[in-house]
Amino acid sequence: MRAFIAIEINDAVREKIVDVQDRIAKTKAAKIKFVEPENLHITIKFLGEITEDQAREIGGILSNIARKHKKHKVRAKGIGVFPNPNYIRVIWVGIENDEGIKAIAKDVEREMRRLGFKKEHNFVAHITIGRVKFVRDKLELAMMLKNLANEDFGEFEVDAMELKKSTLTPKGPIYETLARFELGS
Repeated sequence: MRAFIAIEINDAVREKIVDVQDRIAKTKAAKIKFVEPENLHITIKFLGEITEDQAREIGGILSNIARKHKKHKVRAKGIGVFPNPNYIRVIWVGIENDEGIKAIAKDVEREMRRLGFKKEHNFVAHITIGRVKFVRDKLELAMMLKNLANEDFGEFEVDAMELKKSTLTPKGPIYETLARFELGS
């Protein structure tokens, strides 16, 4: 099964993101595959294909990591892009006050490397909101995103990590929570 480790966002933040997705879509500046509202999250680590046995082992490790970290609030704010403004492939919402998430990600990265998963690029806490298929009007898209650079999507509590399964379908991925690990209080 394809799997990843994630942190969920709350419905209030989700609604504001959907509103901004709609505003970006109206510009027609680019063909963008927007992430479905129920699939919006912060990816801590993409694992790829894993077995049931690996899922159980990873679950035990995530349970230990979760207990070490405290629940805390973060703010979803601002729009950014990967890899850069001249070549936009991914549009994302940034996370402020993300030291707690970075600490969790560092622990997850270290433990997953021990299990043989490859190291990823430097972790940046973000919520992917869309993948750009192609750009029709680079300037219009750049201006739209610049105007959203400081958009505030609100606060949410980071209270758990989830091990998720991703099933690819022609209509897009379907995510299913395999296990949830509450953070300490």
